[in-house]
Amino acid sequence: MKTCVLPDPRFRVSGRRDPKEEKTNLWWSGSGIRFSWSGTTLEADISWNGSTHNPWIGVTVDGAPVCRFPLMPGTHRYPLLAGMDGNSAHVISVVRDSQPVEGSDAGPIVIEAVHADGEVRLPEARPLLLEFLGDSLTVGEGCLGPQSAGEWRMIWISVLSAFPALVSEKLDAEMRVIALGGWGASRSWDNRPENRIGRIYGQLCAPIPGGEGPIDFPERPADAVVINLGTNDGSAIQRMEGEERAQAEKLLRHRAVELMQAVRARNPGAAILWAYGLCGKPMEPILKGAVDEYLSSGGERAAYLSLTPAASLGSRFHPSREAHRTAAREIAGKLSEMLGSEEK
Repeated sequence: MKTCVLPDPRFRVSGRRDPKEEKTNLWWSGSGIRFSWSGTTLEADISWNGSTHNPWIGVTVDGAPVCRFPLMPGTHRYPLLAGMDGNSAHVISVVRDSQPVEGSDAGPIVIEAVHADGEVRLPEARPLLLEFLGDSLTVGEGCLGPQSAGEWRMIWISVLSAFPALVSEKLDAEMRVIALGGWGASRSWDNRPENRIGRIYGQLCAPIPGGEGPIDFPERPADAVVINLGTNDGSAIQRMEGEERAQAEKLLRHRAVELMQAVRARNPGAAILWAYGLCGKPMEPILKGAVDEYLSSGGERAAYLSLTPAASLGSRFHPSREAHRTAAREIAGKLSEMLGSEEK
């Protein structure tokens, strides 16, 4: 087999990363590499230097997930595909399928090299880039495993099974995810105001070592940004009463507007869609009001989408894969309307 040491111009890299990085680092969920390949056997050297919460890698063929495995500490060679028909060409993606872990001792996942027989080629560029900001719903917590699975482990988290990947496939788009389970627009589920996505949006990947630095590099602007936040804010706010709750609701609206402004600053021409409701809609009036305020204060190309609440649950008491498929149809439909694009 031939060895392709990364970075290599035949491989497209997806997800947020500093172009000055000398290695192919996968920081956030959904980050990975994409390439066209015709061969029979495919392997990769992948590094991960943590000691807990082993992350998972997913492999897709022409957009369909076909393989998933956990990483071991250190650098190892992993089989990706075998027994393929060497006469057929396919587009392969190798993706970080589970989220980064706040406070982890690990840096990013690194794809060091790809080993392949046959021919590796640069795939066609996808016309759109979609960015997704969110929480456990966006990273796909609960999308895999039985309903009985309640423990918090990476095995039950799969962005490839969640609505960001499904929407991106429907619209033939690249995907960039910035999301952490438990975080919110103004506070986390356990009422920690520092755990809000807007606070770290201007950093590479603040939750894990090496990612604390600011984004002082050029980044491809997204064509659309989908914000799915408010569920964890609601969990915290609904436990409050009186003036405390009133102030928290006011802050949520302020932080939501602030986040849309930050998104606009980095993505000047993007459509911004705030999609909320998979786990119920207690914060909907506040979030919809924030979108209206953003528009009335001079913001452009923004909309609010009320999602269908999950009719069934998967593992971790989170919305099922069917609920994500429903959300993906609704989000893709609205984005198609906003972008004037067509679904596949």
